[in-house]
Amino acid sequence: MEKNISFKLRYWRQNGPKDKGHFDEREMKDIPGDTSFLEMLDILNNNLIQKGEDPVVFDHDCREGICGMCSLHINGHAHGPDTDITTCQLHMRKFKDGDTITIEPWRSRAFPVIKDLAVDRSAYDKILQAGG
Repeated sequence: MEKNISFKLRYWRQNGPKDKGHFDEREMKDIPGDTSFLEMLDILNNNLIQKGEDPVVFDHDCREGICGMCSLHINGHAHGPDTDITTCQLHMRKFKDGDTITIEPWRSRAFPVIKDLAVDRSAYDKILQAGG
């Protein structure tokens, strides 16, 4: 059985490509280690909604490690601390109790922020559709 962890979550908030944006912070308590990273974000959003706050926008299409939509920078690394996985394959057991976890969107002029952690990937999608 996985042990639960508690940690400080710093997550990016931005209302669009022209907004400056900022980090918000929350204490996350007793999150099971076998919780996926995206499930943890669902827990965050449920907590925010219960407090009457706006949920954090993030991409999470298939949650099966296939589509790549869940692309995030976690503690300065694309997709998080593991290699060769997508964010949806990352589990909270990779983090330590008491950690600070920082989540940001992709930082690229080609991928402007739509809102919070979601970016406009249309430039990348055009390359894929063209067979690139």
